[in-house]
Amino acid sequence: MKILLCGLEEAGKTSILLVLDRKFSLLTSVAPTIKAKRTSHTNKLLGISITRWDLGGHQIYRKIYLDNKSKYFTEMQSIFYVIDIQNQDKFDQALIYLKDIINIVIDNHPENFQLLILLHKYDPDIKNKKEMKDNIQFLESNIKSIIKNLKYSFYRTSIYDDSSLLKAFSDGVFSATEKSKLLQSLLRDYMSKTYTSSTLLLDQNCFIIASRATDETYQEICEAIAPRLTNALEKLEEWDIDTKDITTNIEFPQNTLEQSREGIIFLRKLEINNDRLYLIVLCLNKRIQNRSYEYLPILAANLKNLLESFE
Repeated sequence: MKILLCGLEEAGKTSILLVLDRKFSLLTSVAPTIKAKRTSHTNKLLGISITRWDLGGHQIYRKIYLDNKSKYFTEMQSIFYVIDIQNQDKFDQALIYLKDIINIVIDNHPENFQLLILLHKYDPDIKNKKEMKDNIQFLESNIKSIIKNLKYSFYRTSIYDDSSLLKAFSDGVFSATEKSKLLQSLLRDYMSKTYTSSTLLLDQNCFIIASRATDETYQEICEAIAPRLTNALEKLEEWDIDTKDITTNIEFPQNTLEQSREGIIFLRKLEINNDRLYLIVLCLNKRIQNRSYEYLPILAANLKNLLESFE
């Protein structure tokens, strides 16, 4: 599976890969990428091998890619186009480069190809500032006007919010695979039996390999807190505390005179064939918590059978 990371220089492409690979110590010494740098990643659970092409963003390299389109812009599963939303001076260049790429791939992309626009450096301390909101509105409006018949999605990302990056790469790499769709069917069956509202299945690196939800907001909540819950469980394990799950009580406010809804979110650790998975479940009613737990062994057995069939 070929994945491209494109964008201007200093947009943050290499740093994104370092965060996804959990190589945080290297973030302070990131150097400009020279030409194209390829790295490989294997997801054993889904049985897929990924080659990530980090395309250096300096103008001299961009010309090389565009002039050799058959080498760089063919047979790719996804393109992650990264734009630094804090650098207004380069917005015009970024949009021109994006348009050049779209013109190349519009008639020569494989089935299920995805274009993911990462509005990057959407850092927690500045994301609510008016300038950042205006920058995002400008970029989204202009990008929509140049996108043609390609499937595309916007993501607001930051290396200081790993959940935003995990969500984008899970969508662009894993969710489109046939194996992920089969896993989603198991989650759908689990939800129908337990009356839960959202489920996420994550691998040991916190990539989302399958998800189902009755409402998009419920899924977004689970996606946002997933890395924090898994990190909390791993921290407990450092103290030799064996923790099967972590549960938090939640309360959704109501906009009407109705009473607020109380529920739970729990994270359950699953060990299947020496591989670790994490299941995150949102229940809108505490009374169905026991039912959610009751069906977990059945879900785990179904996951085991399905994963073994991939081998």
